[in-house]
Amino acid sequence: MKINLEINNLSQSPIKDAFFLAVAKKTFAEINLDFLNKKNITISLAIVSEKEIQKLNKKWRKINKPTDVLSFPEFPSLKEIKKNTEPELFLGEIILCYDDINKYASLEKLELKKEVAKAFAHSILHLLGLQHGKVMFVAQEKIAKNF
Repeated sequence: MKINLEINNLSQSPIKDAFFLAVAKKTFAEINLDFLNKKNITISLAIVSEKEIQKLNKKWRKINKPTDVLSFPEFPSLKEIKKNTEPELFLGEIILCYDDINKYASLEKLELKKEVAKAFAHSILHLLGLQHGKVMFVAQEKIAKNF
């Protein structure tokens, strides 16, 4: 599997593109979806300000406050992803707010890179059709421990 991340860092986050690629690779390895092995996977990642993510959160979730990450999957479920026979697979867009994650990590005295990894892995899992629950939360914690 080849993973292509289209990254648009609009907030000047200091996290390098290679970090996000490493998290993506760990996430796919953790979930181990064999049917994706011969696919070229593309994910769009925008890193935005708190003001921008608050605006998007209000529009799409009707919550008027900043959040760490928003996921916009291309497919409604893993079942639909499996149906796709094309070698190129666009999974969707992730909007991440580095500043929100940084504030949370500082407040809770957590390692910033682990929190960024957890949020990004969480959003990839949503793009793959996973919903909040034990499988998702265990996977994202395990992935974050690598960073």
